[in-house]
Amino acid sequence: MNFIFTSDIITKAFFEKLKTELSLPLPGVDAHLRLAPEMRVNDLKIGITPEHAIESAVLIILYPYKNRLHTVVILRNEYDGAHSGQISMPGGKSEETDIDFAHTALREAEEEIGIIPSQMEILGQLSRFYVRPSNFVINPYIAYTTQRPDFHPDATEVQRVIEIDVFKEINTDRIVNKTITFKNRVQVIAPGFEVGGEFMWGATAMIFSELIFVLKNVAEKSLIKLTD
Repeated sequence: MNFIFTSDIITKAFFEKLKTELSLPLPGVDAHLRLAPEMRVNDLKIGITPEHAIESAVLIILYPYKNRLHTVVILRNEYDGAHSGQISMPGGKSEETDIDFAHTALREAEEEIGIIPSQMEILGQLSRFYVRPSNFVINPYIAYTTQRPDFHPDATEVQRVIEIDVFKEINTDRIVNKTITFKNRVQVIAPGFEVGGEFMWGATAMIFSELIFVLKNVAEKSLIKLTD
């Protein structure tokens, strides 16, 4: 199903409803489990966050482009870490100088893909959750901007920026399962999405799973034109 932004009025109405929807109870674990690798299921159901976990934040940037809702993810460079060479949202570890986690998300996105924070409006936050491999607690924030950003990726951290047509590319009927092989040769079956020729899975896919749930609720309550 296609969600078409035919005017500025419809765009504004959609994002206002999204802001309201984010203030309501979120699906949280139920949504995360739909895109969780088998190795993560028990952790999510138990829901325990260690005291030594590192706080972090990511930014989901939403914007209308060619009359359709888009967002952006990054393909990270290869490095000695848990998420080397993977698809992720711009974001990272919280710093002492950050005012709050929303500030963390904006700062990291500016550093990694060159967005201008003053052009972003924070609409709200999705459910935070713990990621064992990196020992990070992720705080996902949603921001929107009225125009497609001019991206300037940081070559030291980002291989490339991947733009996503949200309702087309990360809809529930686009979920696929793939076998992931880690450096220690351990394999796991993981659900995810094909975006920009890459497989997006793990924490990023789980966050998008909750976003899909919220956006579909908004679309049903909004003035967005729906077409098959």
